[in-house]
Amino acid sequence: MSDNQLPQHVIDAFWQRWGNNAFMRAQGLELDIVEAGEAVVRLPQVTAAQRGGGGSDTVLNGGVIAYMFDGALGCAIASSLLARPDIRGVDPRSLRQSTINLDITYVDAASGDHFEARGKVVRASRNIAFAEGELLDAQGRTCATAKGIWRIFWPREPAPAQP
Repeated sequence: MSDNQLPQHVIDAFWQRWGNNAFMRAQGLELDIVEAGEAVVRLPQVTAAQRGGGGSDTVLNGGVIAYMFDGALGCAIASSLLARPDIRGVDPRSLRQSTINLDITYVDAASGDHFEARGKVVRASRNIAFAEGELLDAQGRTCATAKGIWRIFWPREPAPAQP
C-alpha cells in the first residue's frame, strides 16, 4: 500500500463520522472518497425544496451548493490527513475540523436534476488545510467554484492518571 492510500478501517470509520450524518442523508447527498485528498459529494436527485436559487424554481439553491462544497472540500482534507503515515495510529473518528473560510463563486445558474461537488486538497499541514473545488451539472458544466481553509483539531493524549 502506498502512503496516500487509506486503509479499509479508516475508510469505514470515515464513512461513519462524515459520510453518513443526518444532514447528508436528509439532503439526499452521497459522499465518495476518490482517493486520499480528493472527494466528491453528489446530489443524485434535486428536490423541489432544494431549488429556488436566484428566485427561480428550476435553479439549485446556493445554500445547498455551499453545503455540498463544505462537505466535498472538508472530506478531501480529512481523507488526506488520515492517509498520512504519521497519523496512522490516530482513531479516525476522533479527528475534528472546522471551516475557517469558504469562498464560493457562482459561475452560472445550476439548473438540472443532479450535481456533484468535487473537492481537492491544495495543501494540508497538521493544523491547517486548504482545498478547492467545482460544482458540475449533469453535462459536466461548471456552475460554481470554491476554495476554503480549514482548522484541524487532533485528539489530545489522555491526561496521566493521578495517584
